[in-house]
Amino acid sequence: MTTTPAPAHFDEELLDKHLEYTYDNGLINSDLQKYEFWVKNHERIVYAIHGGPMAGRSNFQTAYYQRIRENLWQVSWIEETGTTVTIALDLPMKRITTFMAFSYGHWNFPEKAHGYKRGQLEQWRELAKLGNQTTDRHPLPEQATLDKVYQGKGELQDIEMDWPTL
Repeated sequence: MTTTPAPAHFDEELLDKHLEYTYDNGLINSDLQKYEFWVKNHERIVYAIHGGPMAGRSNFQTAYYQRIRENLWQVSWIEETGTTVTIALDLPMKRITTFMAFSYGHWNFPEKAHGYKRGQLEQWRELAKLGNQTTDRHPLPEQATLDKVYQGKGELQDIEMDWPTL
């Protein structure tokens, strides 16, 4: 595995941060869209989804961090389900702006993407094979409010760097 250097200012602004947030779109099926993630290091993100149609999903990904300006970061990753996620994280304003492009399989069969990655990886990879990756995507722009920001993994499970992501 190749290790890339951390972006400038990453260690003081993002390393080991844990963020809990709620999407502004409110309730879906009586569930608040509550999410959390932990910035383990400059190459991984660990997250869990607690509300909405993707509730019950715990995952970790290879992530790409880009500093836009002081305490404003773009974080992007591609999931094994074929879904692409990009987050603009504005720490001073306590805001998250997200663009997700769900694969056909992930969007249409969200219950198959629930659980923890270590036990579901192959099933989640199968979701990426459903539909056409170019024309059958479901784009979803969202806004969220940061509810809590603190240091450490909290209740999220730690990961090993050699565990596969895609």
